Amino acid sequence: MSGRARRCLVAAALAVLGLLAVADVARAEGDGGEGDFLTVRLRIRIARCSGADTRSASWVSEHVDEADRVLRHYGIRLTAHQETFTPERCELLTAADRSSLAGHVSTDDAVTVLVVPRVRDLDVITYDLMGVHWRYAGRDERLRGRRWIFLTARARPPVLAHELGHYFGLPHDPAGGNLMTPGESSPIRKMLRPKPFAPVLTKRQAAIMRAHISRFMTRRLSFGDPSGGRSR
Repeated sequence: MSGRARRCLVAAALAVLGLLAVADVARAEGDGGEGDFLTVRLRIRIARCSGADTRSASWVSEHVDEADRVLRHYGIRLTAHQETFTPERCELLTAADRSSLAGHVSTDDAVTVLVVPRVRDLDVITYDLMGVHWRYAGRDERLRGRRWIFLTARARPPVLAHELGHYFGLPHDPAGGNLMTPGESSPIRKMLRPKPFAPVLTKRQAAIMRAHISRFMTRRLSFGDPSGGRSR
């Protein structure tokens, strides 16, 4: 075989390897085609307080659409059903206040999102959260294991995607620069000064989130929570 023929053969082999590598990355990020998508069902319950809904259906749809846009790149898509509910209280100032709404959380294969006017930070009481992933912390055995997401009236569209990250196994990333960048009131943000928020996932974050979703979809609803039950 001539030198030129060998070079052509090596070039062809490298091209094939390059295509295989691209395909591997696509599969890892969920971009390998329609069959790779995992569908997460959201049951969104909008709190009705003082005779009015906390936020409109169109406001909620905007948040769902943005979260779907962010996560779809990683093979995760969202569907949502909206309804209203009347909470025991509309301003959630304590851990007990948050857990008092556990009775409104679905126990089927949907992720419950409660849209409420206000959730105060438990550590920085002068700060109101935009969203938080919460696990029931009360004494009622019938409610043990229930987890849900609070989305508050002051939330911006990327918040729902961030809280879904927590729901499906992702802690805050101290380095920042992605979807799991710590929030404004987080001690991590003050100590380590992470890179600014960006609506993207690292490959490792995407893999972890997809694995947790797969487990959730097979009805293994109780698995480790790296945020310790609350994450903002």
